[in-house]
Amino acid sequence: MVKQKILLIGSSGFAGNKVMQKINNDIYELTTLSRNIPKNLNKNTKNIIFDFDGLNDQSILPESDHMIICLGTPLKLWQLLYINEADMPSFLKVDKDYVIKLAKAAKNSGINNLSLISAIGANSSSVNKYLKAKGEVEEAVTSMGFNSLNIYRPSHICGRLKWERQIGSKRIDMFIGEYASILSKPLMIGPFRDFKGVDIDVLAQSIINNLRSPKNGIQYFTYNNF
Repeated sequence: MVKQKILLIGSSGFAGNKVMQKINNDIYELTTLSRNIPKNLNKNTKNIIFDFDGLNDQSILPESDHMIICLGTPLKLWQLLYINEADMPSFLKVDKDYVIKLAKAAKNSGINNLSLISAIGANSSSVNKYLKAKGEVEEAVTSMGFNSLNIYRPSHICGRLKWERQIGSKRIDMFIGEYASILSKPLMIGPFRDFKGVDIDVLAQSIINNLRSPKNGIQYFTYNNF
């Protein structure tokens, strides 16, 4: 059986690392691009240390059938509501510029299937800087003509406390966000259902499940269909 070639971006981060751990190396040939060697790197996974600042429209990425982008700045809880001007350049570089350049490089490299983690409420017209950037990324990527484009729009991604402990972080805002998400979940009904926090294992498994038989066109995934 010929293995499907998967290129994963962001394997040294919270969401990307979980996706990497869940990918079955008996089914997929997995390559990851990262700045640092990711935790829990499987011996059958090829990791390439990559210079994201060197990306341009002519960049060539490793041959792949499907690319998964799990990049994101580890923002403080309050920054999801307001990012000050001093922090905007570093946020936009990772969450917007890198993602768009990677998508362009994928098309340039003949990769025609893409999965991308965005955010619920992403909208290029939003007054919220975080959601505006995510919306601008979605608009840019959906215009590139991928055969199959899966856009995942989670609200709060639960399960981060264990990850924070593993990397030696003691962020109190993560503790607050985790339990606020759990406590508010029963209240998120009707039009607010998609704002429920989603467990990282559920999100990662949804991304992987949709690799098996990608649908043509653009697919959006939220809490209701993870």
